[in-house]
Order: sequence, then structure tokens, then C-alpha cells
Amino acid sequence: MQTEIPTLLVGPNQLQHLLDKIPSLLFMLDPNTLELTFVNDTLLAALGYTRDELAGMNIMRLSVGRSATYWQHMVAFLGDEGLVTVDTELALRARDASELPVGLALRIVAFDGKPTILVAAHSIADRKIKEARITRLSHFYKALSEVNQAIVRTRQEAELFPLVCKMAVDFGGMAMAWVGKLNETTGWVEPVVSYGDGADYLDHIEISVESTKEAGLGPLGQAFREQRTVLVNDFMAEPGTVPWRERAARIGWQASAAFPILRAGKVFAILNLYHVKKNVFDDEIVRLAEEMCGDVAFALDNFDREKNRQALEQELKLAALVFEHSSQAMMVTDERNRVIFVNKAYIDSSGYSVDEIKGKPPLIANSGRHSKAFYRAMWTTLKKHHYWQGRVWSQRKNKEVFPEWLTVNVVLDAEGQPYRYVATLSDITEKVRSEETIWKQANFDMLTGLSNRYRMHRQLTDEIKRGQDEDISLAVLYIDLDQFKEVNDTLGHQTGDLMLVEVGGRISASAGASATIARLGGDEFAVILFDRDAAEEVAHIAQEIVNKLAEPFHLSDDPRNIYISASMGIAFYPADGRDADDLLKKAEQAMYVAKQAGRNRLNFYTSGLQEKAQKRLNLLRDLRDALVKQQFELYFQPIVDMTSGAIIKAEALVRWNHPTRGMISPAEFIPLAEETGLIIALGDWVFKQAVSWTKRWVDAYAADLQISVNMSPVQFKDDATQIGVWLDHLGEIGLDGRNLVIEITEGLLLDVTASISDKLLAFRDAGIQISMDDFGTGYSALSYLKKFDIDYLKIDQSFVHDMTTVASDAALAEAIVVMAHKLGLKVIAEGVETTQQHDLLLSYGCDYGQGYRYAKPLRAGEFEKLLAAIGV
Repeated sequence: MQTEIPTLLVGPNQLQHLLDKIPSLLFMLDPNTLELTFVNDTLLAALGYTRDELAGMNIMRLSVGRSATYWQHMVAFLGDEGLVTVDTELALRARDASELPVGLALRIVAFDGKPTILVAAHSIADRKIKEARITRLSHFYKALSEVNQAIVRTRQEAELFPLVCKMAVDFGGMAMAWVGKLNETTGWVEPVVSYGDGADYLDHIEISVESTKEAGLGPLGQAFREQRTVLVNDFMAEPGTVPWRERAARIGWQASAAFPILRAGKVFAILNLYHVKKNVFDDEIVRLAEEMCGDVAFALDNFDREKNRQALEQELKLAALVFEHSSQAMMVTDERNRVIFVNKAYIDSSGYSVDEIKGKPPLIANSGRHSKAFYRAMWTTLKKHHYWQGRVWSQRKNKEVFPEWLTVNVVLDAEGQPYRYVATLSDITEKVRSEETIWKQANFDMLTGLSNRYRMHRQLTDEIKRGQDEDISLAVLYIDLDQFKEVNDTLGHQTGDLMLVEVGGRISASAGASATIARLGGDEFAVILFDRDAAEEVAHIAQEIVNKLAEPFHLSDDPRNIYISASMGIAFYPADGRDADDLLKKAEQAMYVAKQAGRNRLNFYTSGLQEKAQKRLNLLRDLRDALVKQQFELYFQPIVDMTSGAIIKAEALVRWNHPTRGMISPAEFIPLAEETGLIIALGDWVFKQAVSWTKRWVDAYAADLQISVNMSPVQFKDDATQIGVWLDHLGEIGLDGRNLVIEITEGLLLDVTASISDKLLAFRDAGIQISMDDFGTGYSALSYLKKFDIDYLKIDQSFVHDMTTVASDAALAEAIVVMAHKLGLKVIAEGVETTQQHDLLLSYGCDYGQGYRYAKPLRAGEFEKLLAAIGV
């Protein structure tokens, strides 16, 4: 559907003027070439370009990280019947190379009688900043939760400071944290514990708390003297940080903060936090850090109260006035636990008068929230330890039930019998709400509502422990979605999120109420099936999940059916693993086997998978040393003219002669080299070896000889591959580019970036020809065959192998030859092994053949002898 832009009342210049005034970033695209045909002033101002610079620019140069395929999909979506507007998000590249995240609305309109794409954009930079801040706060809430839980458990003061530092770094996102205490004898602050990167910052550091010393003017000294938080959001610009700037600059810190930790109302220590970015300490982060320090201070005070418990009775006589005017609610009961004293803070908090409370049990009994077993446990602890603390629920006079932190100390009489019970109570309503939020964030996936990896791992561990005691078994299903990245890339993350929610629902419905379902992150899910040891039963449930996920998705913001699938791995306890980590690892290994086997299927873990994984690790370790130890060797397989049988080309093939395993197939080590990036150094070695031999043979035997060199897509995509260096090397040895052919896979052209295009064009400009290997086995990018001047198509050997017996393979081979010739390309057939195959290909008009029918791959010396013998 197209909307006609009216031009009857205004001319083109007036229309430009009107659209320039619109605050949205507007531009138009030619749907065929994707070139900009119109931009308004708002877009120019936002990106810093001139109108002339943007005129005719392809949108792929302006958009960040979006391929031609992506934009072609956008155009195709807009062309669908009934689809008016497509919304998406991406980043636009400004003239100064900065990136502006924007939301886009694309619409097909008719302008001057021609279809064009009208794009309206708006900045979403503020939203992205807010999302990052929410993530940071979530992590800090997690840190606070961990500290709070540890404070409840710990009985050792020495455990608190290391925990606070660790939580601030691991969950709070800080680079380094340390706690310093004042040495009263030397007058210098000494680090007592640190955690994180850059601990050498503290080596021989001098920090004072005295304002008369330069080393006392920093954030720590100021926080100590003024008993308050001190922030430095620009470390290199703060005057007080001069003595430590060189240390901070060496490590890369840009901001710091000092938080006093009180004990008995005085500064006991200072928590110091450092970050690699400026301005990270906003009000919410500061509040959370202060609350953490406050909780630690609360714990330290509790330690002190425990130490002073036995002296409490005498102190009560001296502290009656303090008791009455304390801001913390306090209560004293007699040996029968009847109230005899309460202070004003307690009266204000509860709403009761002294007469309504005195002589009665404490009000926590009125809340109805605690069982008899709770009170029995409390009294058992009081009798044994003369001390109890914990969370309780109390009820005010207005019937409001609220949480309090209750600490009870027992005062003994001369005979060692309970004489008084002294209780302090703190309203922790806000803290409980915060803990509930933190607990939910720490244990559940916020998008799907399923358990997260942490909670699932804990449940799995608990079930395994129960299994050890009760001799039960369970199964772990590890699920990874297939094609989910394409959904995010083409339809946007909002659609992807809707799909993940639906996926979670389908898995839950298929697995049953007794199962635990978790989202591990991204597009990975896990299912724990309890008390299941029958493979058939588990396989039935697993297959049901796989089937459900293969059904079409109908998402609310997209009218079309969306299809994905899932690959699943299954491992059993105790047969496949004895702990949670081992089971998850093995289920994940089985999932990868399922994915490699074609996706949309399930696979059980076997011991063979473990052996395969170990073999792969050993091979990867040896691969890292193989190039240095000169274990690689080049072989050359002749390529002949189908008509004359003359050898006019050869393909350079790398071989690995392992010292113990012998020759290792390239199919085994090349994927590893690509995965680890070792293909860059290996590819450079192959190229230089190949051109060296080529130069030798061109000079001695055949000036027109061509040698083909394979290049991995990884080499094209990695900036470490310097094509210019290769071309310079050709000039240094005096080899003409026409003697070389670079072989690529067709998948490379499906996601062509500017870097890949530049490399292909650099080869072309040097006279080097391009051959597309394994043609027909993937997504054949026909539109790119001429765009990038492809010279040869290689028919994959899978078609050649059965072409004499399978009619469809023969038809495909013939079709490739005909199509290539129509496009002006030459054709090379791989894997020709029989005369019958040769004759059939020759009858199709195939130009060249390669395979055992003519010669096997030969060492360089053997290939040279062949050239000399036939007199090429």
C-alpha cells in the first residue's frame, strides 16, 4: 500500500522547507538502490553532514551494523500486502564517526509518481542510558542482598569487609574496592582488605585524615573527618586527588567514592570504590552503597552488643534516661515475659499507651504471623545462648501488621537465672520490600518470569543432594533456539522478547507442573524433570517441547507467522553426571551435537561426546603450536581443461602432519582455526607459501599457470588480514596477479560489509580472479556474482558424486553450467573420480575438472615433477 505525498499546493522547494521544520529526523530512500534521495535539516543537524554529502549515499554507509540483507528484508516487509509501516531500532553513524541510537518508522509512499521509502527517526539515546543504569542498579541491589544475607548468617566480624568489597566489584560493577582504617599510632590510613583489579594502587600508599596534610585532602580524609559520603566523579579534575592521580591514571580509574562505616556512631573504617568511567556515582548508587555500609555498621554494632550482653543489667540502671529518649523502640519484660518498661519510641511506633501494654506479653503475639514452633525455637535459643535476633511481625493498635528486626538479650540474676529480657525493635518495612524485590531479581528472569540460571542451579544442586540420600534420578534438558538471532535482526528485539515469553510458556506447558523451567540467558532455556530415569518418558516430553517450538508463532505486533526451531541436549543424574555443573555441561554438549546434526531435534548425552570434547581440546592445544613448529605443508591438486586434459590450474591445499596422529583432515582443524582466530596467521602462511611456489613454476614451466588459494570468511571479516601487505608481497617477488585465484564460499556474500567489499575489490584491481567454492550447497547469492566480478563457479563434489545415478544431481550440475555461462562465468567441477562423470560434465559444457580422475593432491615437489614431465 502506498501513500501519495501531496505536491499540489506546494512546490518541491516549499516541500523541502516545510519538512526541514519538522523536529523528526526525516529522509527518503530509493527502494531499489537504497540510496538517500531526500534529507531534512533536522537529520543534517543531528549527524553533522551537509546535504551534498548525504545525497545519493547508500543507507548501509549511514546505518551501523546493518547488512544489505537486513535492508532488503525491510524493503520486502514494506512490500507485503497490507503492511503499511515497519518499526525498528538501529544506530546512525554521524560525520564525526559517533553513533546515534534511533527508532525508525519506515513507510512506502509515492513521491512524484514514484514509490519511495519515507523514514522518520527519533533519538533513543536517553532510553539506552536509562536501561544501562537500571542494569547497574540491579547488580548493586544484588550486592546489597548478598551482604544482607551474609550479615544475618555471619558471626565473625572479619568476614564483613572482604564480603562488602567482593560484592561491590562482582555485583556492583566497581573496578576495585578496599576498606581502610586509621592507625592511631602512625596517623596514616592502612588498607585492611581489597578486591578487584588494580590492587597495586595501594602499594606503599600514603593517606591521612588530617586536613593540614596534602594526603588528607582527598575523599577518604574528608569522609572520615565529616562522617559523610564523599564523591569524586572526575578523579583527574578534583584538586584533592593530586597525590594519587598518577596511580589512578596508570590503572585507568576515572571516578571514586568514599563511604564511612560507623561503629558505635563513629567512623570505624572507610569503604573506597573506584570505577573506570566518570559520573557513575548517581544518587541511587550512592544510596545503595550507603545502605550497605549502614547494614555493616548495624552488624558491627550487633557484635558489640553481644560482647556487652552480660553487663547489660548494670548498664540498664545507668542508662534509664537514654532508654526513655532513644529513637529506637525498646522494651523490657520480666522473667515471665510480661512487659514492665517501654520507651517513648516504642509507644510512638505501636500506637499503644503504657497502660495498655504493661503487664502483658509483647505485641508480636498479636500479629498472627508466627506459629507455636517459631516461639518454641526462639525460647530454646534464648535459654541456650541468652540472646536472639531475627525478623518478626508486629501489630500496631490500628491493626496494621508490619515487619521489625527484633534483638533480645537476657539479663541473668545472681543465680544465673533469667531476670529481665531486653528487646530492641526496628521497623524494617522498606528493607523487607527492597529485599523482596532484590530476591526476585536475583532468582527470576525479569522477561519471562521463569527461574534464572542462579535459581535453577541451586534447585538442581538441592535435588542432587536429595537424590544421594533417597536414591532418585532426574533429567536435565538444555534448549537452544535455532534462527532466533534472525528474528531479532529482522523484526527487532521487542518482537524477540515477545517470542521468548511465548517460548517459556510453551516449554512450561509441555514439561508439566512438576518440572523446573529456567531461562539461562539469551535464547537458552533449561528444564529439570524430577524423578525421571526412563529415557523413553523423557524423550516423549522433550520431543513434545521440540514440536511445540517448531509450530508458528503469532505475536501481537506482527501479523505474519514466524517460525523458529530448537536444538535440545539431555543428560541424566546419576548416569551422566554427579553434580549440577557437570550435568549442565554435558546436556549443553549434547545440545551442540543436535545443532550440528541439523537442528530442530534432540540428542542424549553419551560418553562419546565427552571423549569428542576432550579430543577437540587436545587438538586445539596442538594447533596453537603447529605453525611455529612447522607442521603444516602445502599440497597442490591439478585442475584440468575438460576438453584437452591439459593442466592449467591447481588448488593449494594445506595439510597438517601431526607428530603423533599423522595427517589430520582439514575438515577437522580448519573449523577450529576459524573459531579461535588462528586462521589469520595460518592463512597468511598459506598465501605466502602458495605465491612463492607459483612464482617458481610460472618462471620455469608455464607463464599462464594459475594457483587457487582458499580464504576463510573469518579472514575477510577480520581487520588483521592485511590484503595490502599480500599485494605488496606479490610485487616484491614479481608475480602477476593473473596467476592467482582466491577461492571463497558463497555464504561470504550474504553479509557483505564495507571491509569485505574493499578486500574483494582490491583483489580484482590487482588482476587476481575470484572463484566461488562449493556452489549450490548454501544460500546462493546470485545477485552478487556480477557485482563482485566472480570469475569461476565450482560445482560441489556432492552433486558430482551421484550425478551418474541420481537424475536430480545431474540436472543441478547442468543447470549450474548453463547459468554460469549465461553470466559469463567459467565452471570447475570438484570431486571428478570416474570417466563417466568426466564425459557427462563435458557434454554439459563444463570448462574444468578437479579430482582423483586426473590427479590426487600432491606435495609441491611431486607437483613440480608432474609439470616438468608433461611440459606444460
